[in-house]
Amino acid sequence: MKFFDDLEFVCSGESIQAASAYRDHYFDGYWGLQFVRRGRIVLKTGDAAPAAAAGPVCFFTAPGEAFSYWTPEGETRDHLFVCFRGERVERYKAGGLVPPQAETKFYPVADEPGFLRLWRSLLHVLRQGRKTSHAEAVLLLEQLLVRTAEFASAGKTRTSGREACLDLASKIANAPGHPWDFEKEARAIGMSTVHFRRLFQEVAGMAPWQYVIECRIRYASQLLLASDKLVKEVAGECGFASAFHFSREFKKIMKKSPEHFRKSI
Repeated sequence: MKFFDDLEFVCSGESIQAASAYRDHYFDGYWGLQFVRRGRIVLKTGDAAPAAAAGPVCFFTAPGEAFSYWTPEGETRDHLFVCFRGERVERYKAGGLVPPQAETKFYPVADEPGFLRLWRSLLHVLRQGRKTSHAEAVLLLEQLLVRTAEFASAGKTRTSGREACLDLASKIANAPGHPWDFEKEARAIGMSTVHFRRLFQEVAGMAPWQYVIECRIRYASQLLLASDKLVKEVAGECGFASAFHFSREFKKIMKKSPEHFRKSI
């Protein structure tokens, strides 16, 4: 059907537990819709500051600017993608289905199961590679683009909440010993405590206080190796009320007591 010949698919695929990174990659004349179903992703466009998000989220890649995106070291992501070009993209741009230019922006996915089914259908059709399947692939892509635009419209508040949680997670990592009050933090970003805890867990992969404990133990391990401070001094500096509590939490995560950890390195 020649009606759909004004769009060409460049590449597509799905990567499970991917850890690949793309640094200063140029998309030569084509756009990409990228769907990170699970895991965290960091995106940088041109000279803009990097932004981070946790799946399920989408983002677009586009010609003109260098793109970099990666998953934090030691982590993986489930990543689906489809890249395309052609005159039809101009209509997508005019209709707000793809960005007119490169951007550093995430689109949170509100209906992950239904959205994933559309993706799997599109990738299946593209793998068939038959000319008769091209029209179906274009229509499936357009459904994905429409759904992504709908998510962006309906999820602005959710996106800002995720960004606030990501910002808070960064602050906790930089000051783990601070006496964090998550009811106060939730009020500061305009959320109920229940909603805040749920959203923070989606972003950080664990509950707020568990994240604090993880950050404190990481900081404590650095202090144990870089100083001669007593264990009780390290415990106090990292925000623990007692050396006993500190040692118990340290052993849970590091599988060794603080004393044995210091001697074993």
